[in-house]
Amino acid sequence: MSFEELLQQAGLSDYSQYFTGTGGDVAKAFGFEGDQAEQFSRFFRPFDQSRLTEAAGKIGEREATRTGFLERDYQSGLTNLQSQYQSGFQDLSRQLGQATRQIASQATQSGASFGATQRQMTESRRRAGDTLADLMQRRQRGMESMGLGRERSLYQIGQQAGQERAGLTRLLQDYLNRTFSRGEQIAGLDPGVAPPALGGSPGTRNALGTAGGAGYEDEDEDFYPGGDV
Repeated sequence: MSFEELLQQAGLSDYSQYFTGTGGDVAKAFGFEGDQAEQFSRFFRPFDQSRLTEAAGKIGEREATRTGFLERDYQSGLTNLQSQYQSGFQDLSRQLGQATRQIASQATQSGASFGATQRQMTESRRRAGDTLADLMQRRQRGMESMGLGRERSLYQIGQQAGQERAGLTRLLQDYLNRTFSRGEQIAGLDPGVAPPALGGSPGTRNALGTAGGAGYEDEDEDFYPGGDV
């Protein structure tokens, strides 16, 4: 994802001119000239776009990796569940066959009537049917449980990735807050010059309204060259 796309995702595409170029370029975007432009640019450090795009890419990679592990485990679980069902079905088939042969053998040896033998076979098949129904129900319950677990895990993976992306948006907002605050400070040194106005939608203005300092060398760690994500 490009830096421009990240700005658009954060709702800050209208402010792209403040994230590119040198301090002089940003000063020009504010309308500063001469001493004001020089003061603004003196300790200005541009936003590190490459590090932000790299961080965004890693978030996507982590999300894909977690999802891949989840899907692998889910498919493995389904395979095991089906294997258990097939094994149980085969055992049941063998048991039914053995019971049928045993009933027939006993009827031959004892001379039992056809009706009695038929009743025994019917009862044997009924028990086998009950067992088969139980096997199928257990398989169905297992699949439903695994499906719910998969959905919960996918939601959690998405939530975690969303929180990490929100952290990147906060970095963008913080940088813009600081840059506009610095512009207001510079403009305030000259009463004849209006301070820079923060445009955009009311929601964007509110999000950017709690300005700190600008992106300058005397600050603590921020998302500038040498800072951490």
